[in-house]
Amino acid sequence: MEYTREGEVMVACHALKAEIDHLQEKTGIYRPIVWVDRGLHNFPDKLKATLQEALDSVEDAHTVLLAYGNCGNALQGIVTGDFETIIPNVDDCISILFGSKRARMDYSAEHAAFFLTEGWMDADHSIVQEYNYTVEKYGQEQADSITEMIYAHYRTMAYLETGLYDIDALMDTTRHLCDVCGMKQVVEPVSIEYVEQLVAGPWDDKRFLHVPPRSKVPFFG
Repeated sequence: MEYTREGEVMVACHALKAEIDHLQEKTGIYRPIVWVDRGLHNFPDKLKATLQEALDSVEDAHTVLLAYGNCGNALQGIVTGDFETIIPNVDDCISILFGSKRARMDYSAEHAAFFLTEGWMDADHSIVQEYNYTVEKYGQEQADSITEMIYAHYRTMAYLETGLYDIDALMDTTRHLCDVCGMKQVVEPVSIEYVEQLVAGPWDDKRFLHVPPRSKVPFFG
């Protein structure tokens, strides 16, 4: 059975589109969604301005769900409209898939990992697009040196396995880049349970920030 949550709107990072689309179908819960380009994560000020514009555009809603962590502190200080805003209480979108900031930090500390899913590739300014642009601008040899320097502190390319995309194809697409940077390719199973709770509720105070209407989003995550 499909039904729409009246008075609810979601503003979501395009990097989580596969997960959110899947969960809407699974739960039967649909609501209007404003999709925001994942590439804006590289530009926190632009991301903040875009999210503010998205919130300002919402009409006739009592609840807005933000499918974001506090990525680059981009959510801090944005102002809600005439609605309550619900936000996962984590520092970034990767932590949402790990279930918590602590789980993501522990994994990253152990593996020195750069995290990737298909959603993070399906956007402007993806890691492969940036590499190809550097090759075009500087040539292969210099581009490889620049790229190796940028990602020198990563030892692992961790592909987050949600079961919702062709992970082997993604590994093939990024294999040369990993070779250039000396990163080991590993597959890490993750859960979309946190995303499902955002989609379907309940939004408990431990996992979600509740921002009242006409209020600034505080620092969190």
